[in-house]
Amino acid sequence: MAGRPLQLDGLSWEHGGRPRTLNPGLLSVAAGRVGVVLAEDAGDADAFADLLLGRAWPIRGRILSGKEEVTSLSSRERGIALVPAGGGLLPHLTIEQNIVFGLRGRDEKGHRYGRDFLRGQVRFITDRLDLGVPLDRRPYDLSADQRLWVALARAMCYWRRPNAVLVEDRAGHPPCHSVVGRSLAALPHLPVLVVGDEDDRIETLGTPSARWEVVDADEP
Repeated sequence: MAGRPLQLDGLSWEHGGRPRTLNPGLLSVAAGRVGVVLAEDAGDADAFADLLLGRAWPIRGRILSGKEEVTSLSSRERGIALVPAGGGLLPHLTIEQNIVFGLRGRDEKGHRYGRDFLRGQVRFITDRLDLGVPLDRRPYDLSADQRLWVALARAMCYWRRPNAVLVEDRAGHPPCHSVVGRSLAALPHLPVLVVGDEDDRIETLGTPSARWEVVDADEP
């Protein structure tokens, strides 16, 4: 399956009253490759992630998936699968329930998803990711790496046909190395972008094909 590169061209946005941008100004991550964005702190990293996910709007610039510009599209339409720092799993749900959480509700035609459909989705995704995690357990029964793997499975189940994977790597949470490797192995047609807030952690990732930093932008 051919993948589409993720490109951010000339983006600038505002965070904390400061205009922010990327250095270098063009971010391009090819399918099956890893790019890294280093932010100043957790708030700076969250602001950039919100921009990429469609939760906030840029001042200028473009976000492209392949040749399609998605800058003005909603979060739901962008197809960027998020693996949050630490996994972001719901502790009161089983692993299976966490994976299908994003599919609760109805499909595009208004039909409610049935139990057999949801279980089939879980089996397909967990087999593809070679998850090897008991689905009836709770997140606190898993290792830190396993929780990230489940978060990746949840993201894949939600999108089914994602265009890119965004992995948050934050100080105070387990490093994202294992989930990046698992994503590349199982989903080689997708670009992976890691957004971090600590230089030492980014340096140990070892796999990025390119690196960018969030910096102050020139005033318009």
